[in-house]
Amino acid sequence: MQPCCFAECLVILEAGEVVGRHMKRKTTPTGAVSRQLDLLKTREDELRGKRITVLRRELEKTRQRARSLERELRLLGDQEAMRAAGKIRWDDVYEQLGRTFTAREMQELTGATPNLVGSIVFRWKEQGRITGTGERGVYRKTT
Repeated sequence: MQPCCFAECLVILEAGEVVGRHMKRKTTPTGAVSRQLDLLKTREDELRGKRITVLRRELEKTRQRARSLERELRLLGDQEAMRAAGKIRWDDVYEQLGRTFTAREMQELTGATPNLVGSIVFRWKEQGRITGTGERGVYRKTT
């Protein structure tokens, strides 16, 4: 019995045709190539997810730094910084506050007016996030 030379004669073209001495047929992408494509897509998705995580972390650090600079400017009495405070993220303010805090600390952190701080304190009390300590303007986190 002579050894088959079929395996030596096959040439795979870019279009997916298999051309040999005795046959010509189209291949389906169900072999090793499709597995490699699936692995590449999976790896690309993993890398994209890691990149998003890194960028979100960097963005949060940058936002924290910007808030810190804005707070310093407000503490120094810079009127433009007080006007340009924009929309305040009160959940972030809540996280920055200590276990006990004063309304004045909230005002200094945000540059908000005393009326707005009072509204937020009232809302947090209604939500059960804070309670009064008995002293005027001093509050304690409940969670």
